[in-house]
Amino acid sequence: MTGLIIGAIIISFSSVMVKLADVPPDVAGFYRLVGGGLGMMVILWKMGKLKQLTAHVWKWAFLGAFFFAWDFVFWHRSIDLVGPGLSTMLANFQVIVLATVSVLFLKEKVSRTFLVAIPMALIGLYLMVGVQWTSFTPDYRLGVIFGLLAALAYALYLLSLKYSLSKAGADPLAMAAGVALLTGLLLGALAMAQSNSFAIPNTKSLLALTALALICHATGWYLITRGIQLVDTSLVGLILLLQPTLSFVWDLLFFGKPTNPVELTGVALALLAIYLGSLKREK
Repeated sequence: MTGLIIGAIIISFSSVMVKLADVPPDVAGFYRLVGGGLGMMVILWKMGKLKQLTAHVWKWAFLGAFFFAWDFVFWHRSIDLVGPGLSTMLANFQVIVLATVSVLFLKEKVSRTFLVAIPMALIGLYLMVGVQWTSFTPDYRLGVIFGLLAALAYALYLLSLKYSLSKAGADPLAMAAGVALLTGLLLGALAMAQSNSFAIPNTKSLLALTALALICHATGWYLITRGIQLVDTSLVGLILLLQPTLSFVWDLLFFGKPTNPVELTGVALALLAIYLGSLKREK
């Protein structure tokens, strides 16, 4: 469980590193995922599992990479427009989206906690961004929309990853490495299509991108991948709430995010709804 907690804390700094990197959103995603994917491959090599990255695994990894790329496209743009805290909070609504998709399309039974989580999440979302919507700038509103689109893309990524793992029969870390590298290449191609520069402007940016790739992505997700297998599902959901919670705290501490009691109440309700939505549902 300790590894899972440390992993959640580490990835909570991801949005902060994206903000500090000061490069175009898709370029940040390229460096993060290619660097993180290569880091995961080193871990697989140390574990003697590098041979699991077969052509079959790469084929199924591309399915997850397609949705994962869209997640990063929307999330990194949201970070630029509304800050690390709110963007990460909005992206974590993937739990509610995932639960809804599971019920509507995978025919999972609706639990009491799910029925409570949905209205709670909507109320929390309204208190966070709906009450002040008319006072937001157009860019801020766009950032909120990007954050919610990131939640949708991330939920579709998780569904495709689960399906791909069942088809490929590979170690989850091998699939994660393949998905990361392919997603990074997709984001790199998108950055090139927009004529973005891949130049790293200064030492601060280099350090932020290095930490983002090797510490936040490779190390953080390695610890989470291992820890998830050892902890009950309900406890996993609670521990992983450290990511959006701490991301919000880092935004307050490092970037001086202005906030008010109404927004903080919305954040608390959203976190509780995300936790309830993460609880295992009946199949």
